[in-house]
Amino acid sequence: MTSGMLLLTAARANPTELPAVAGLDGAEVRAALVAALLSHCCPGDAALIRALTRAEIDHVSARRGGCGDVLLACCWLLFVLGEPADSGLVWAAKSIDFDTHSYIDSALLVPQGVEATAAWARAHGQEQLASHVEGHLTEDVDEAISDWRTSAFFARVPPASAPAKELAAWIRQ
Repeated sequence: MTSGMLLLTAARANPTELPAVAGLDGAEVRAALVAALLSHCCPGDAALIRALTRAEIDHVSARRGGCGDVLLACCWLLFVLGEPADSGLVWAAKSIDFDTHSYIDSALLVPQGVEATAAWARAHGQEQLASHVEGHLTEDVDEAISDWRTSAFFARVPPASAPAKELAAWIRQ
């Protein structure tokens, strides 16, 4: 049985292509990888996290409804990386539908603060994102950012050494 760490090692070697795992479909592989990253993420995982987020956006969009913890975890991992440029990807996830807009906290759009995200968004033609962060985030945004940075939302993740199927089931519950 493939562990989350073995899956993560394979994905790190080629972040643009999901590893194949017998008995798991693509959605389960993505879920297991995201769960493993929650406890074993490093700065070098940025490309993998972005690829997983794009794939999960496509999956949720095709499913037409609902936002699960896999997509939320992808957005949180991007937030933790702290690059304002990733706010465009978080915004794409948040903008899929009503469920994702409600479930993905706007604070995840501003890892370096409102001004940094708004400046990046305007420089890259994403006026809706800039308007959203400037108009919808209150003076409590610093507290919300701090809450997500210290959050225990994903604290009960099984160890990355757990079987990939168990990790996928945990995050998708």
